[in-house]
Amino acid sequence: MKKSRYRFIICSLSFGIGFFLGGKMLVNMINDYKFRMKRNFSNMLLFNDWLHFIYSGGDIEKYFMCYNYNKIIIYGNGYAGKILLEALSESEIEVVAIMDKKITSLDEKEGMIGINTKIPDADCIIVTPVFYYEEIYNELLKKTDIPIISIRNIIEKMEV
Repeated sequence: MKKSRYRFIICSLSFGIGFFLGGKMLVNMINDYKFRMKRNFSNMLLFNDWLHFIYSGGDIEKYFMCYNYNKIIIYGNGYAGKILLEALSESEIEVVAIMDKKITSLDEKEGMIGINTKIPDADCIIVTPVFYYEEIYNELLKKTDIPIISIRNIIEKMEV
C-alpha cells in the first residue's frame, strides 16, 4: 500500500514538474517566434519601401550628395547592408568600412570592422538593421560624434 502511494506521489510530481517545464519552454519558443516575426516584418517593410523608392526613380546617392556625406560607414553586414553596398558600388560615395557587432578583432579584414574597433574617419554611419536601430544608435553614440542615420530614414526622406 505504501509503495503504491509513493509511486503515485512520485508520478504526480514528475508529471507536474514536466508539465511546468514543458509549458515554460513552450512560452519561450512562442516569445522567440514573436520577436523574430517583428524583426522580419520590420525588414520586409524596409525592403518594400526601398523597392518602391527604386521603382519610382529614386537614387540613394542623391541623399548622400545632398548632405555632403562623401565617406560613409555601413553598420550591418546582413542583407540590407550588402544591398546598400552594392547600390553605392558605382557611385562617388566612398564606403570606408562595414561595421558589425558580430565581427571580432580576429575576424577583421580590410573594410570590415567590429563595433569595438576604432571608428575610421567618415562623414556618417548608416545603420541597416532597422529593428535594432535604437540599440545600435545608443551604442555608437558612446563611441563617436559623427551622424548616425537609419537606412529607413534615408528611404523615407528620399521617397519621390
